[in-house]
Amino acid sequence: MIEIKNLLFQPLTFHLAGGGRGLHLNPRERRTLEEDDISPEIDAAAKRGFVSLTPATPTVPEPETAREEPVETETENTSANGGKRRKRR
Repeated sequence: MIEIKNLLFQPLTFHLAGGGRGLHLNPRERRTLEEDDISPEIDAAAKRGFVSLTPATPTVPEPETAREEPVETETENTSANGGKRRKRR
């Protein structure tokens, strides 16, 4: 996989290698492409500094760990003011 990034502040459109497909990049947008999709037009744009081509590393989502949150007890809620908030002035 190759990551392509539009380095310009204007949209770009390219033909992809293969049959009649195209790629539209908004300003500063990033996309990932297969290496077979890189056309000579994209290579020329990279040489001229319009886009950057970098190898994309596949990202594996990490499983979330359980978070421990404090549990309120009734004694905390019924403190000196009876669990009511004091009015700010």
